[in-house]
Amino acid sequence: MRAKHLKDLAFTLDVVKWWGNLDVEITGIVSDSRNVKAGFCFVAIRGFKEDGYRYIRDALKRGAAAILTESAPSELELETAVAWVQVKNDRLALSKISAAFYDYPSERLNVIGVTGTNGKTTVSALVGAILEKEAKTAVIGTLGMKGALNDEMARKTSLTTPESTDILGYMADAIDLGYENVVMEVSSVAMTLFRVEDIRFDQAIFTSFSGDHLDFHQTMEEYFSAKLALFQKLLSEDWAVINIDDPAAFRIIENLECKYLTYGFANEADVRPIKYKLSVKGIQATILTPKGKLEIRSSLVGRVNLQNILAAISSSVIANVPLTAIQDAIREFQAVKGRLDFVFKGAFSVLIDYAHTDNAIESLLKSLKEIVSAKVILVFGAGGSRDKTKRPRMGRVASELADFVIVTSDNPRLEDPDAIIRDIIAGFTPGFDRYIIDADRESAIKRAIDLAEIGDLVAIAGKGHENYQIFSDRTIEFDDFEVVKRYLQEFPELMEE
Repeated sequence: MRAKHLKDLAFTLDVVKWWGNLDVEITGIVSDSRNVKAGFCFVAIRGFKEDGYRYIRDALKRGAAAILTESAPSELELETAVAWVQVKNDRLALSKISAAFYDYPSERLNVIGVTGTNGKTTVSALVGAILEKEAKTAVIGTLGMKGALNDEMARKTSLTTPESTDILGYMADAIDLGYENVVMEVSSVAMTLFRVEDIRFDQAIFTSFSGDHLDFHQTMEEYFSAKLALFQKLLSEDWAVINIDDPAAFRIIENLECKYLTYGFANEADVRPIKYKLSVKGIQATILTPKGKLEIRSSLVGRVNLQNILAAISSSVIANVPLTAIQDAIREFQAVKGRLDFVFKGAFSVLIDYAHTDNAIESLLKSLKEIVSAKVILVFGAGGSRDKTKRPRMGRVASELADFVIVTSDNPRLEDPDAIIRDIIAGFTPGFDRYIIDADRESAIKRAIDLAEIGDLVAIAGKGHENYQIFSDRTIEFDDFEVVKRYLQEFPELMEE
């Protein structure tokens, strides 16, 4: 059991005032009162949806030994006789006190951060799989926290980048189990909310930049600045890996103070394919790297996944992984659930992808059009209570690149599903009529399969790995994979092919 005295942790904080005994022993740091145990310090965060101050009483009932807040405690609260620390910034304090409590674990690991509007999950998984060839590696991101190639230390998360105390605690546990590398997705929201403030990155990877999260960042410039901030954390001896095919690449490069390696299809990329073949069966390519040529074969499909592979190769070359190990890891790697993930291949094909921005849908459709000679039928919607500006852009891209479109619901959350759909179709190119609307996602998926003919591909976008659907009054179990499998079982002749 870890234990530190509060006085030895408080020196890291920007303290406004404190009350009580700072010599008290702290055995854990949490920002969720439900996880408080005797001896823990509860950091009350005034969040966007939940106010941690409402749960201080619950934390005390569960045995909290200290409370940390931005606001001063009331006289009644001080009667609880626990240590109380007032700080200037609660989220920053959560990171600072957690890093000190866990003895700054990122300093003892090789930490690689992956950021970008799209591609973070697949790139993180690929890098993790390659590094695992040389040393124990953990991956943190949308799909949880776990060993790169197993479920050791597996923990679920509800955020792309978990809260700082969760990440730092996980890293400390990973060190105890002999892990040497951590690859993690770093969201723009996480950067803004100090979730990785006290994590020392050795390398950062940039995948792409396009419109998203404007419900949080308000402007594209704010969104870009949050992405750029990860690279500004890097020191001169660190490395940045940059997708040079993305227009935002040069803005990042001009702000770097570290070493960098570029990847992409452009002739000037440091890591690029000399020749490649894309098909429904996968990818074959010859890749030029600073350490020589690399012949790769992968079951992953599409140009977008070749670009993800280029990112992973770049990162691994920097980490001095032998080319043969990189080659083996890529050959063995299977699609990340819900990322260009085939659920059926037969007379026609069905795949599921997490694409939920206009840029991601564009990349998805362009990748599919390169490997499918018949029609691409797209099923997609847009999340409610999120960035509304991307909806018409998603509609425009879908109408320009898909052969047929079924517009449906994603996670409507607090919005009217029909209103979200109207926002999407408002972006359709004038005169586009190869679409139908079906707000019932299960019905929409079934209709897409019914429309599929020999050689066609049905792409179901937006939810990927998610196994739920959120409405204003309820959250239901819903898994695109299960819907497809269950429906196809009604056609045994297809399953026999």
